[in-house]
Amino acid sequence: MMIGLVGEKLAGKDEAAAYLQKKYGAFYVKYSHILDEILGMLDLPISRRNEIDLGRALRDTFKRNVLWGGIAKRLERSTANIKVVGSIRLEDEFELAKKLGAKIVYITAPIELRHQRLMEARREKAEDGKQSFEDFVKQEREWTEKGIPALGAKADFRIENTGSLEDLYGKVDIIVEELK
Repeated sequence: MMIGLVGEKLAGKDEAAAYLQKKYGAFYVKYSHILDEILGMLDLPISRRNEIDLGRALRDTFKRNVLWGGIAKRLERSTANIKVVGSIRLEDEFELAKKLGAKIVYITAPIELRHQRLMEARREKAEDGKQSFEDFVKQEREWTEKGIPALGAKADFRIENTGSLEDLYGKVDIIVEELK
């Protein structure tokens, strides 16, 4: 079983993926894993800005789906029964995941709640806990973000993540059961 996760930043994709890993032994890979490895090798800060810029540079220099090659290699090596591809943000990424048989889950939440999560975040990215609401909204207009609602409209499942973690986990469980 393969699940592709689509959603705005801090909508709950990573929480859903972590739950799938913990409860079901899922293998999880997302585009920022590859980007963050490259940023780390270059001794550059891991920030959304750097991920966006690096992702664009790689796509512009090589090919649109250059990062998919890294995702696909990791998926092939995994022996897990459930494989999760996170942070699908672009049409070509969506289509490649569907070609591999992924069922797409759109996880969304209101922008105010997502910004609140950023301010309370675990400091995974350089800007976590510091970005103003205005800058957060501005980042929603980046090329990597603006097509997400359209992808979500084509998803196989939709999760409104406005409640507790237990609520999110329950919604994920329902989807997993339906996919079995």
